[in-house]
Amino acid sequence: MERTAEKKAALITGGAKRIGAYLAIGLAAEGYDIALHYNTSETEAIETSGKIRLLGRECAMFKGDLRDINFIQELLRAAFDSFPHLSVLINSASLFKRGPIKGTDLKMFDELISVNYRAPFFMIKGFAKFCTGGNIINILDTKVSVYQNVYAAYIISRTALKELTSMAAVEFAPDIRVNGICPGIVLPAEDETQEYVRRLEDRNLLGRSGSPEDIVSSAMFLLKNNFITGQTIFVDGGENIK
Repeated sequence: MERTAEKKAALITGGAKRIGAYLAIGLAAEGYDIALHYNTSETEAIETSGKIRLLGRECAMFKGDLRDINFIQELLRAAFDSFPHLSVLINSASLFKRGPIKGTDLKMFDELISVNYRAPFFMIKGFAKFCTGGNIINILDTKVSVYQNVYAAYIISRTALKELTSMAAVEFAPDIRVNGICPGIVLPAEDETQEYVRRLEDRNLLGRSGSPEDIVSSAMFLLKNNFITGQTIFVDGGENIK
């Protein structure tokens, strides 16, 4: 008798567009049902969920603001209700704002910390409560390796999440593996100029851009290799060591 494939599911925050959407579709292609979180990007969420369903996987969409701690608890509960076999959490949602220390007001600081650090902290805590075994992947940024004060609060929030990745790996081992991915230039904003992109490419050893597929393949590597935890992979063409 042919063995039935084991059901798999992943919860992805910020899964409507950009890297989050590529991760959602990429994991769906690998057989994962997707719990797709979004906040304001409803049109993109509907489009991404349609692509997931075309791959033959289930997709449940969850709208809400990750700055709201109560919503985080509701999201986790609803995601596990929809997919009791859920075993992967990818914290992909992020907020990006420029500002040196002198130019960062309390509102900007609180928004960046709330979305980029506090939300993943409580997502991880809640996931570990619901899930007895699985994987967590935090999507970070290669900027955690530098001190670019023009992005002060943003880099602080991402660096804190990098440290949380290691701390959570220690606390939740051996049942839950926790790792991070630091993308470099893989998906520039649509309004950026070619000159700006070229300057970013010159910062890495390979002298070129990567692709969102590089992030997806790195995530799949971490999910499939069950002897890796507490690690952060830089997918940045060597930018972090140049």
